[in-house]
Amino acid sequence: MAWMLIEDSFPAPSGGVAVTGRPHDGDLTRGDRLWLTGGTTRHPVTVARVLHICGRRPRDVAPAGLNAAIELTGVPPGLTVTGLRLVGGAA
Repeated sequence: MAWMLIEDSFPAPSGGVAVTGRPHDGDLTRGDRLWLTGGTTRHPVTVARVLHICGRRPRDVAPAGLNAAIELTGVPPGLTVTGLRLVGGAA
């Protein structure tokens, strides 16, 4: 099950939230439905776009082990996401 610790976040130009980190235990792909988890927080989110840090080129996949920026939809307004995890599957 793929997961990623969110190291930083910033507003995405499209109005969503972009997060940075390094996926582990699998790739994260555009369209993936994930859980934003941490403490008592658990929200469903979707990967809207993958943007690799190096070269800043849009991609469909953020490979495990490589730094990436990922644009999410479904993040509740005002939620601080830095330090939370993106988790695939049932979390």
